[in-house]
Amino acid sequence: MLPEPPEYVEFLAPYPYEVQVLARELRKRMLELLPPCIETVWDATNAVGVAFGFTDRNADHFIHLPVYTKYVNLGFSDGVRLHDPEGRLVGKGSRIRHLRLTAVEELEDPYVVDLVRQAHENAVRSNEPIEPRSIIRVMAGPKRRPRANG
Repeated sequence: MLPEPPEYVEFLAPYPYEVQVLARELRKRMLELLPPCIETVWDATNAVGVAFGFTDRNADHFIHLPVYTKYVNLGFSDGVRLHDPEGRLVGKGSRIRHLRLTAVEELEDPYVVDLVRQAHENAVRSNEPIEPRSIIRVMAGPKRRPRANG
């Protein structure tokens, strides 16, 4: 399993402690669920998060975990293509759908595990062997982060 990048812990520092723990545990659990892949840790304008793919191209990420003040989303980059008979996935865009997670145990739900399975089975893959690794990406400019009082 990929070790936790220290930059991820640093990027999460402005978030409430409980959300930091949730984000870190969800990342760890996702790495257990997924086959070996490439993780991108990002410090973007609106959120901090991790994304997973089988290439190092952002466009090829199939799952992402953006962190917000009170929860973490489980995002599916091509969520509109997933079989979701219960209609749990949320989103109005042309591709991305997500679930809001407030507990790591939500990743134990067989329905959610199946969504994760579908996403990685449909993901873009390279013809080259995968070298599992973490990539750090920081967007320039101001960041919207929680205030010190949460």
